[in-house]
Amino acid sequence: MSAVLAVDLGGSGSRARLTGPGGARETAGDRLRVDARGLVAAPLVAALVADLALRLGDVAAVAVGSSGLLTLADGPQVVLEAVRAALGDVPTVVASDAVTSAVGALGGRAGAVVLTGTGSTALGTDLAGCWRKVDGWGHVLGDAGSGSWIGMRALEAALEQHDGRRSDAGGLLAAAVARLGEPESWPRQIYTREDRAGVLASVVPDVVALAGQDEDVAVAILRRAGHELARSLTAALRPPVPPLASWTGGIFGSRVVLETMREALAEARPDVVLEPPHGTSLDGAELLARRWLAGDLTPAEPLLTVH
Repeated sequence: MSAVLAVDLGGSGSRARLTGPGGARETAGDRLRVDARGLVAAPLVAALVADLALRLGDVAAVAVGSSGLLTLADGPQVVLEAVRAALGDVPTVVASDAVTSAVGALGGRAGAVVLTGTGSTALGTDLAGCWRKVDGWGHVLGDAGSGSWIGMRALEAALEQHDGRRSDAGGLLAAAVARLGEPESWPRQIYTREDRAGVLASVVPDVVALAGQDEDVAVAILRRAGHELARSLTAALRPPVPPLASWTGGIFGSRVVLETMREALAEARPDVVLEPPHGTSLDGAELLARRWLAGDLTPAEPLLTVH
């Protein structure tokens, strides 16, 4: 079995796994940063390669799943250049993290997956000519149902409580003040930060905790998130994508979100089989790398490119 390197670059952190005849080794690193030019991938890839003590010739193929590849980068070139700088001219697959996560969650089968963490997107594929992406437009224009989406609605409700425009969100206001400080400081904390989506998502644990105490506003926000994620998954499941679906991402740690999405999907598409995820984005990246080595992978630019 040839050694392959699977890499996941995301807004919450980065991971890499080398799998070969001697078994598997993994490492983790910093989150993927964004500056005025777009994604900053090279330092992350170099650090992960160094942690795994890799050298030229150690790897037969690399597959990288990266967040922001379609919206915050000028194509896959920035990720490809990072791999080339670290490992030389090795066969490389560069894909949106939606692709690697979907392939991993479905265990390499055709179907659709909704992915949500700080951001959210859905991807449907027949593993042939169709790779359909839904949402993933970022926290300003989309990412419906994501951590940043939940956080934004929670902070909006908290500020309405602070301003006297409502009287039912006292729990959210108290939790947000405990986490972020006084409301007057929130615009500066959020608007001036490169990682503003992450700041918004940082309040999700508080929303989930309040929902666990049956706080009505928190429950309503999480239920809205579940409905939004079901809408994205339903859109990704249009033919020729078969009626098989899964999910992945930290937001599904909320029982309210997952159960609401399951109910809404069953109402919209009762024919769909919804399964728990079979694997992770790293598993998906490894599957793509091995399929590329076997000559069994068709590019689907810009979601999935091979070099």
